[in-house]
Amino acid sequence: MLKAGNALSCVFAVGSLLALASIAPAQGSHTGLSVGQAEMNDFCDDVLIECDDFALTGRIYAGGFFDRYLAFEGGYRFVDDTTIKSSAGSIDVGYHMFDSSLLVFTPELGPVRLFAKVGDQFWRQEGSFTINGLGSASDHESGLSFRTGAGAKIGVTESFGLRLEWDYLQDIGDDSSGVQNLKSDVHVFSAGPEFRF
Repeated sequence: MLKAGNALSCVFAVGSLLALASIAPAQGSHTGLSVGQAEMNDFCDDVLIECDDFALTGRIYAGGFFDRYLAFEGGYRFVDDTTIKSSAGSIDVGYHMFDSSLLVFTPELGPVRLFAKVGDQFWRQEGSFTINGLGSASDHESGLSFRTGAGAKIGVTESFGLRLEWDYLQDIGDDSSGVQNLKSDVHVFSAGPEFRF
């Protein structure tokens, strides 16, 4: 459910897309992919049965620089299922996310550049609820949320490097169904190759 309180995120998203369109190719652009682990901070809170709040996640992204220190980036992230399970049944929840962020970089430290980022994301939560012997049902919710993070780029060549990062994704999911644990903050640790143009 898209909440009115996320109006500021909508404004940021539109502004970010307009900013991307204004980036001159001469400033340089980049694209990459990353794989890592997502931890759903609140998913297993007060759950006394089997619960797995860690999931594999992958992201593809592309962006460009306004100048030497300021860049914009947009991406798509998939988060595999997290699961609550008992002898009576199970709840499986996964996510699709589209994000936009502004990145601020430090000067070069040898081959390394550190960065911090802030932005927002559109998320879609897909849940499957199974009761053994009775069958299953599925549901989905969507919304906008705040995101931030930090990381490091390690240059290998002029056009290729490695990227390590941590992302903090706030209030992902919707608990209006009555299952309180379906809304959670998410921490993501990931790494992957990056290509520069």
